[in-house]
Amino acid sequence: MSILDNVDFLKNEKRNNINIKILRQAVESGNVSHANLFYGNSMNLLGKLALFYSASINCANSGCGLCNTCSNTLKGVYSNVLVVEAMGSILRIDEVFELQRFMNVSSYIPGKKICIIKEVELMNDEASNRLLKTLEEPPDEDCIFILLAEDISVILPTIVSRCTVFKWDFNLEKDKDLKFDRRQLDDILNKGIRNIIKSESSKDTGNSLSLNLSLDLINRLNKMAEKIKIWRNGELNKIKDSGAAGSDIKKYKKILESSYKRKLNKFLNLGINKVFDIISAWLEDIMAVKSGAKEDGLNYSKNYFFIAENTSNIKIDKIFKLLEAVEKNRIYLKYSIYKELALDNIFLQFQNLS
Repeated sequence: MSILDNVDFLKNEKRNNINIKILRQAVESGNVSHANLFYGNSMNLLGKLALFYSASINCANSGCGLCNTCSNTLKGVYSNVLVVEAMGSILRIDEVFELQRFMNVSSYIPGKKICIIKEVELMNDEASNRLLKTLEEPPDEDCIFILLAEDISVILPTIVSRCTVFKWDFNLEKDKDLKFDRRQLDDILNKGIRNIIKSESSKDTGNSLSLNLSLDLINRLNKMAEKIKIWRNGELNKIKDSGAAGSDIKKYKKILESSYKRKLNKFLNLGINKVFDIISAWLEDIMAVKSGAKEDGLNYSKNYFFIAENTSNIKIDKIFKLLEAVEKNRIYLKYSIYKELALDNIFLQFQNLS
């Protein structure tokens, strides 16, 4: 049985089953498309699936899962497989140059040379056009490209048209890297926002409440992100134990460190966005109560009596301005704004709604 028949993080659905059948037949017939686009709602699981497919392509037994080719490919340390991902907030032309160099150099072991490109939707125009040219004119027939994306709507249409496209549905409970407990954020935020609203102390004390709330949230998110560091250390151990050449190990460590930074930044951004969601829900509830809404019309019905008793001095126009500020800061997160600074700004405005 091929390792493609044992992908436990895929939902048992018709589309997934058809996709697996197509990939398995391509491997067994040797008729593998030179350009493939995998998309779905988990970049982590898309990456794992791409490695499963890559192992199957180069395995002498079409993906036995036991040989060195399969073992090292699944660890991400096989010399015929390159994983490319953004070093910063976007995929630049430098990353495309890297994959071109990799594909143009002859391999010292037999098999296909495979390039897995993560988060293709992050490519800037220059990189997209360069990749398009590479897909249109691949170096040779032994070059395989696997593009990964969570959102294909923003990918250059001509790139999509050059690829065999597969949409995947995942069991997201199998994706542990970017999960966090929203209840922890709810608890900190609800207590903090209540304290800010009912604070009748000095301005300095009010500022202290706001800044401490930002710090508490960042500290909690950093603590929750420790699982990503554990993942990084586990992957590092796999690389060290792979038996790969020293030069390859150095290259894989560099790729792993880039992946770690990307995962960490994405995790923290998702966490801050959840914080913004909760803040917006509070602001919407305050407006609703001031407009005469009852408990069942709120995002958080349990806050109805607190809001009704403590927000009489809050001005609606300031709520609208703060909601706009929340959305602007949400956009700024894409450009690596300091996360704690963004929260400081929001909470300091929150305490001045009256």
